[in-house]
Amino acid sequence: MKAAKIVGLVLLSLLVLIVIALFIVTRLFDPNDYKEQIQQAARDKANVELTLGGDIGWSLFPWLGIELGDVTVAPLEQPDQPLAQVGSMGLGVEVLPLLRRQLRMSDVILDSVTLNLVRDAEGNGNWETVGPQEPVDEPLPSGDQPQTEQEQQEFDLAIESVRVTNAAVSYVDRQSGRTIQLEDLNLRTGALIEGRPVDVEVLGLVVLDQPLMRIRIDLNAIALFNLEQQQYQLDAIDLNVDASGAPFDGRAVSLRLQGDARLDRAAQTAELNQVRLSLADLRATGQLTATDIDGDLRLAGALNVADFNARELLASLGQDIPATADPRALEKASLSARLEGSAQSFMLEDLQLTIDDATLTGRAGLADFERQALRFDLAGERLDLDRFLPPEEQVESAQEVVAPPVAGRGEGGTRSASAPLEWSDAPILPLETLARLDVDGKLAVQQLILTGQTFESFVASVQAANGRVRLRQLEGGVFGGKFSATGEIDTRATPVRVQATKQLRSMDSQAIQEAYEVPLQFRGELDMDLDVTARGNSMARWMNTLTGSARFDVQDGALLGVNLEQQACQAIALANRKSLGQPRGAENTPFNRLRGTFKIVDGTVTTNDLVVAVPGIQASGRGALELPVQRMDFRLGLLIEGDKSEMPDPACQVNERYRDIQWPVRCQGFLHNAAKSCGVDTDEVAKIAGRLLGDEARRKVEERVEEKLGDQAPAVRDAIRGLLGR
Repeated sequence: MKAAKIVGLVLLSLLVLIVIALFIVTRLFDPNDYKEQIQQAARDKANVELTLGGDIGWSLFPWLGIELGDVTVAPLEQPDQPLAQVGSMGLGVEVLPLLRRQLRMSDVILDSVTLNLVRDAEGNGNWETVGPQEPVDEPLPSGDQPQTEQEQQEFDLAIESVRVTNAAVSYVDRQSGRTIQLEDLNLRTGALIEGRPVDVEVLGLVVLDQPLMRIRIDLNAIALFNLEQQQYQLDAIDLNVDASGAPFDGRAVSLRLQGDARLDRAAQTAELNQVRLSLADLRATGQLTATDIDGDLRLAGALNVADFNARELLASLGQDIPATADPRALEKASLSARLEGSAQSFMLEDLQLTIDDATLTGRAGLADFERQALRFDLAGERLDLDRFLPPEEQVESAQEVVAPPVAGRGEGGTRSASAPLEWSDAPILPLETLARLDVDGKLAVQQLILTGQTFESFVASVQAANGRVRLRQLEGGVFGGKFSATGEIDTRATPVRVQATKQLRSMDSQAIQEAYEVPLQFRGELDMDLDVTARGNSMARWMNTLTGSARFDVQDGALLGVNLEQQACQAIALANRKSLGQPRGAENTPFNRLRGTFKIVDGTVTTNDLVVAVPGIQASGRGALELPVQRMDFRLGLLIEGDKSEMPDPACQVNERYRDIQWPVRCQGFLHNAAKSCGVDTDEVAKIAGRLLGDEARRKVEERVEEKLGDQAPAVRDAIRGLLGR
């Protein structure tokens, strides 16, 4: 007992002596006398110019405390351009726990902190030279061994609180010309003790110049960290963001994000769980997991967006609400999807997107952020695109720029004798946008409504990359038949090259003309094949460079606005030198078949095998369409039987001598006149009439020879026939 008492007295005496010594040191030792040594150490060890404008205040026991004021840090190469400035800083460390490898700190307080980060035109940051530039391995004193990582991590850390007030961060990128300001930053935490939750509060204002925006941030969360296991959590996250500026047309936009976050650096995983997002009347929930975060990052999760009004959301974000044919379009939308992604991509898998009464399922997203590579594969039951298109008056205004209007419509074309307007030379395709496109997508809809028409089993597939846009598939059913098409726009070519192929099968041709307000030319079941190319970027250029081939075949139809029977009777009457008593036939000409093949060169469409099979008439023809000037010139030959009615018109009767004659009809004029520009080719009829008169004269001479000579002088008869061209 006596020995223990002696040891206790010795230890107490030593403690008193230590306290007396520390008191004397704090009173006799002034750290301000060593500012120059401190600044030189900053130059040598951290490669910075440290300026201590205020006095250094300190205490040694029981807290090793320090207070600094008016501190400036600048790169050593640019000492007149501060990197950081601190108005005042204070912290304290309890001394005795240091002996037990415990770091117990009092409140850490930083006030009026300013960081000035600048990236120059060459891409170099003013912070990159801070710290040791070339590490030097100095030999350790004999017997000293470096601490292992485990020994270093065994140091126990606890901080009563951290407070950062009135902080500001300025980032200037002279390469891009962008500036980001973080102002009025305030940070407050509770006690920072490893393994125990701590409250965190952050307030601040972010100011952007491109685009001009102000974003107020208010974050509250509960943090939990384990330094040894490299695990960090933020629970009960409550982030409120209020933004205003140019993108929102001056409106204030509020966003709220809630959830939990976890980062495990050792396992290379990160998670966002129980995420809840609110923006105007939009409400979304979801979760996201990241793996291999420092390597080949992979993202997985889910997203659900409840029903919201897209029109109201756009309005609240200060965006223009697009004018739509249906003023109530976009009033209801929702979305659910599984998320997949990486550091370069983000895709919505198992997507279910509902817009008004349409639901699309499939996948969509960006396969590459840098290239804006859009990928989608969507399918649905019914999609009414007409509801989302611009109002009819806007569409009509745009059409007037593209194609010349024609005066009035009717069967057989218009009755206007005036020339149509010239094709517009205004650009049609956004070539710069098309050249940048990176798209691979497909849309399949059982019923698609577009331009007032209902398309059944509609499928469209498009691919765009490296300046080449390809329509790989476009097919469906409409107008009682089916269609399919492919095409390509090659923006790499100069001028741009446009190519298209199209097939129509069993289409109601009259319904097509009526639907697209084309002057009615004919009716019947239409088959058509088209394969054309053109160059340029306007209707005028396309009409002048259109090249390729076409074929059409119409069955069980009629030529509208043209009466071929009347035209044929007029030709016969003219040859007979008689006048028709009354019109023959109907206003239209029924036919069993109308077909032809066409060759197209630089906007000129030619054919030599146009065939019209009309009961009692066989018509064939040839001719050309000149698309640049919108004119046509076709010549038809009609093989007819004449008027076979119970009371035939004598002027239209055909005898045996007329049986194999092709009676000429010519269709000449503007395209919009079409069949109404058809009429008897009087010049050709005159030639036929002259030939018929010659034939009649030769016939009468032969009859007289036969009467006189009969079989008595065959040689003389044959010689006379030879002279008469028989």
